[in-house]
Amino acid sequence: MNNLIELLKALWEIGILPALLILAMGWASERFTRNKKITALLGIAEHAVNWAEVTFDGGQTQKAQAIKMISDYLMKADKAHLFTAKQIDEVIEWAVAKMKEAEK
Repeated sequence: MNNLIELLKALWEIGILPALLILAMGWASERFTRNKKITALLGIAEHAVNWAEVTFDGGQTQKAQAIKMISDYLMKADKAHLFTAKQIDEVIEWAVAKMKEAEK
Protein backbone atom coordinates (compact mmCIF):
# COMPACT_ATOMS: atom_id res chain seq x y z
CA MET A 1 0.00 0.00 0.00
CA ASN A 2 2.84 2.37 0.81
CA ASN A 3 4.34 1.70 -2.61
CA LEU A 4 1.06 2.69 -4.27
CA ILE A 5 0.90 5.91 -2.29
CA GLU A 6 4.51 6.71 -3.16
CA LEU A 7 3.78 6.01 -6.84
CA LEU A 8 0.74 8.34 -6.78
CA LYS A 9 2.79 11.06 -5.06
CA ALA A 10 5.50 10.75 -7.69
CA LEU A 11 2.97 10.88 -10.53
CA TRP A 12 1.38 13.96 -8.95
CA GLU A 13 4.71 15.74 -8.54
CA ILE A 14 5.81 15.21 -12.14
CA GLY A 15 2.42 16.30 -13.44
CA ILE A 16 1.11 13.09 -14.97
CA LEU A 17 -1.70 12.51 -12.48
CA PRO A 18 -3.09 16.08 -12.75
CA ALA A 19 -3.03 15.81 -16.55
CA LEU A 20 -4.95 12.52 -16.40
CA LEU A 21 -7.50 14.06 -14.05
CA ILE A 22 -8.03 17.01 -16.40
CA LEU A 23 -8.51 14.65 -19.35
CA ALA A 24 -11.00 12.55 -17.37
CA MET A 25 -12.99 15.63 -16.37
CA GLY A 26 -13.10 16.82 -19.99
CA TRP A 27 -14.29 13.41 -21.19
CA ALA A 28 -17.00 13.20 -18.52
CA SER A 29 -18.20 16.73 -19.26
CA GLU A 30 -18.40 16.05 -22.99
CA ARG A 31 -20.29 12.81 -22.43
CA PHE A 32 -22.92 14.41 -20.17
CA THR A 33 -23.35 17.32 -22.59
CA ARG A 34 -23.85 14.91 -25.50
CA ASN A 35 -26.46 12.94 -23.52
CA LYS A 36 -28.30 16.17 -22.71
CA LYS A 37 -28.38 17.13 -26.40
CA ILE A 38 -29.69 13.71 -27.46
CA THR A 39 -32.36 13.85 -24.76
CA ALA A 40 -33.49 17.24 -26.07
CA LEU A 41 -33.55 15.86 -29.63
CA LEU A 42 -35.68 12.91 -28.47
CA GLY A 43 -38.24 15.32 -27.02
CA ILE A 44 -38.34 17.34 -30.23
CA ALA A 45 -38.75 14.15 -32.28
CA GLU A 46 -41.59 12.94 -30.09
CA HIS A 47 -43.43 16.22 -30.61
CA ALA A 48 -42.76 16.19 -34.38
CA VAL A 49 -43.96 12.61 -34.81
CA ASN A 50 -47.16 13.27 -32.87
CA TRP A 51 -47.80 16.39 -34.94
CA ALA A 52 -47.16 14.58 -38.24
CA GLU A 53 -49.42 11.69 -37.20
CA VAL A 54 -52.32 14.05 -36.57
CA THR A 55 -51.71 16.37 -39.52
CA PHE A 56 -50.76 14.10 -42.43
CA ASP A 57 -51.93 10.81 -43.97
CA GLY A 58 -49.43 8.20 -45.07
CA GLY A 59 -46.20 6.94 -43.55
CA GLN A 60 -43.66 8.53 -45.91
CA THR A 61 -45.37 11.91 -45.87
CA GLN A 62 -45.54 11.84 -42.09
CA LYS A 63 -41.87 10.91 -41.77
CA ALA A 64 -40.79 13.55 -44.30
CA GLN A 65 -42.76 16.23 -42.46
CA ALA A 66 -41.37 15.13 -39.10
CA ILE A 67 -37.83 15.33 -40.50
CA LYS A 68 -38.58 18.77 -41.94
CA MET A 69 -40.01 19.99 -38.65
CA ILE A 70 -37.01 18.76 -36.66
CA SER A 71 -34.56 20.18 -39.20
CA ASP A 72 -36.31 23.56 -39.21
CA TYR A 73 -36.31 23.67 -35.43
CA LEU A 74 -32.62 22.79 -35.25
CA MET A 75 -31.76 25.39 -37.89
CA LYS A 76 -33.66 28.13 -36.03
CA ALA A 77 -31.98 27.13 -32.76
CA ASP A 78 -28.57 27.07 -34.53
CA LYS A 79 -28.12 23.44 -33.43
CA ALA A 80 -28.31 21.68 -36.80
CA HIS A 81 -24.55 21.12 -36.86
CA LEU A 82 -24.78 19.00 -33.71
CA PHE A 83 -26.73 16.12 -35.26
CA THR A 84 -26.36 13.93 -38.33
CA ALA A 85 -29.19 12.90 -40.64
CA LYS A 86 -28.81 9.35 -39.31
CA GLN A 87 -29.31 10.52 -35.72
CA ILE A 88 -32.44 12.44 -36.72
CA ASP A 89 -33.78 9.39 -38.55
CA GLU A 90 -33.07 7.18 -35.52
CA VAL A 91 -34.86 9.48 -33.08
CA ILE A 92 -37.88 9.61 -35.39
CA GLU A 93 -37.98 5.81 -35.47
CA TRP A 94 -37.65 5.78 -31.68
CA ALA A 95 -40.53 8.26 -31.32
CA VAL A 96 -42.73 6.22 -33.69
CA ALA A 97 -42.01 3.03 -31.72
CA LYS A 98 -42.78 4.82 -28.44
CA MET A 99 -46.04 6.18 -29.85
CA LYS A 100 -47.12 2.73 -31.10
CA GLU A 101 -46.23 1.21 -27.75
CA ALA A 102 -48.36 3.79 -25.96
CA GLU A 103 -51.35 2.95 -28.19
CA LYS A 104 -51.36 -0.68 -27.05
